[in-house]
Amino acid sequence: MLFLAVFCGFLAENQREHIVEGHRAKDYAKSLLNDLKEDTAELTGGIRQNAFMNLAFDSCIAIGMKNTEQSLIPGTFYYYSRFANNAYAIDWNTSTLTQLLQSGNLRYFKNKELITKISKYYYLQGLISKNNETDLLQRNQLVEIRNRLLSAKNYKVFAQLDIEEEMKSLTSNDLIRDLMSQEIPYNAGSDRMMETFLNTIIDRRDRNKRFVEKLYPRAFMAATELIALLKKEFHLKD
Repeated sequence: MLFLAVFCGFLAENQREHIVEGHRAKDYAKSLLNDLKEDTAELTGGIRQNAFMNLAFDSCIAIGMKNTEQSLIPGTFYYYSRFANNAYAIDWNTSTLTQLLQSGNLRYFKNKELITKISKYYYLQGLISKNNETDLLQRNQLVEIRNRLLSAKNYKVFAQLDIEEEMKSLTSNDLIRDLMSQEIPYNAGSDRMMETFLNTIIDRRDRNKRFVEKLYPRAFMAATELIALLKKEFHLKD
């Protein structure tokens, strides 16, 4: 009888622990689901802004290559160069994922496919973050070269442009539109800087293309698949 009582107590405790872990898993699933939704919004914004920046970079390269030996540059070069100082680093929502992976709480999830996808998504976050850090360094280098290349007197007019507004439509500022239609001088003594600027912006454009065409879409797809799997596994709704 004593053995039976102990055994039944063990089963009851085991069942209670199973229920508790199930509740904890669902709580983590809800939290992770919300984080992933915010991540997909971040990634969408990253694709959109980097695609716009790449178009600006392409324009800078095309205009610059036609004017490497000139003392004047079309005002459109100043306009597109304005976006050389933009950088979009993904602001990941990592709190839930960090708790799951670093505290061992991933054990609450029993679905092996879910665990594998979470681990792969975590890897993608790290890969993209490292690339964002490298891009920021390259951006700072590019801005330094641009500041030596372009006349501050003329560039200060373009500096007021906001990338979010420009992504909606080309500037309506009459002064800027007028300058874009003119030939504007470089900064004094910067005749050798154009090649350096173009080489640097080509490198940055190619990195940004990787964001737009590969890394961000890959992470977006991984997040979307995780969202679908979490909803199915834990019967969650939006």
